[in-house]
Amino acid sequence: MMRRISIVFILFAVVFLSTSCFDAHEVDNYAYVTTIGIDKGVADKWRFSFQITNMRTGGPKEGSGGKEAPEYVTITIDAPSFFHAVNVLDTSIARTLNFRHTKYIVISRDIAEDGKFTESLGPAIRYREIRRTTGVLVSTCTAESLIQEFNPKIGISMARLQEGLMEQSKETGFFPEMRLKDYYSDLKSNYRQPVAILAGVNNFNHLPSQQEGNNISKKELGKRIAGEIPRKGGNTIEFFGTAVFDGDRMVSELNGYETRIMLILRGDYNKGVFTIKDPLKPELYVSVHLRQRTRPKVKVEFEDGKPTIYIKLMLHGEILAIQSRIDYEETGKIGYLETAIEETIEKEAEALIDKAKELNVDFLNFGAHVVKNFLTIQEWEKYNWIGRMETVKAIVDVDVKMRKTGTMIKSAPIRTAEGEEE
Repeated sequence: MMRRISIVFILFAVVFLSTSCFDAHEVDNYAYVTTIGIDKGVADKWRFSFQITNMRTGGPKEGSGGKEAPEYVTITIDAPSFFHAVNVLDTSIARTLNFRHTKYIVISRDIAEDGKFTESLGPAIRYREIRRTTGVLVSTCTAESLIQEFNPKIGISMARLQEGLMEQSKETGFFPEMRLKDYYSDLKSNYRQPVAILAGVNNFNHLPSQQEGNNISKKELGKRIAGEIPRKGGNTIEFFGTAVFDGDRMVSELNGYETRIMLILRGDYNKGVFTIKDPLKPELYVSVHLRQRTRPKVKVEFEDGKPTIYIKLMLHGEILAIQSRIDYEETGKIGYLETAIEETIEKEAEALIDKAKELNVDFLNFGAHVVKNFLTIQEWEKYNWIGRMETVKAIVDVDVKMRKTGTMIKSAPIRTAEGEEE
């Protein structure tokens, strides 16, 4: 009897549990937001911009004379808070805004410098739809204008553009791969302080004409920031440089070269191209492809209560181009090239550490090594590392080994018809 009752009970349970989901939604019930932008508001406290996937992509837009609808649209609203803006917009787009596919959060530089990021969007971090892998950008222009330019000019999809831009951090080292989870964790950390990607819109007016060439003061490419690269054509969006924070207030920015050295010191550098002056012909250049062999070896010692940090950086490289055609591939000459690279990186690393000390901000993650000298968490918290970066003495040692010479094993001079070598 009990067996029959059990079977009937199980059958009833199967029937009820097999019913369709009461909270199910169709895909087209949502408006998927790919990018969120935050500026200071005019009609209200904040101005939020949302880049939304257009479900009508590929078909003609109504009233457009047969023209295709844009792949993405941007909606901007002034509101007192993030969720208030979202709730109001839901009434005008006949869909519910959804943030499961959001790739970037963009904040304008003026908000970052005022220390208002956590106030404007911080509470939304607990929202389950916003992924912790979302990229964090500080825009050198308004967030609204950057989002409006966030569309591919070259034949790739928007999703591929957004994903591909972040991947270039590992290929170049000119900007950090900074996610929301990293930013928010660093914001509360007592080991280091946060950084974010510096992004901008390039209107192509930094590329001078041939007639203006003689009157323009030259500045190295790597010493620029996003939006300042002298180029023309292609996508107008640029990720280049780093925004440095003290707490949630932006206090400085790093150019491309400084960002690359920051990543090397943190052990987050993957690979990239270094171009240095030829050690034997300083008027010419040598380009090499450098990789970080292993994470930095860091040793910390305390002298009179102040930390001295010994940092060993190890990289290996491949020769890409030698303008002078000097045969640095030879065993007797390759040392000149390795020494020149080591001295360049050492000099740039020492300058960046001095900058961190001047700002009194640990964006180099030195705290993760200093903490090893404390026996308990209580001792570490009492020491209060955040704010002590100015007391650091750092000694940097760089070891570079050129492992490859590209597809050439020897550089040879060029001979003219007269038999002279150039």
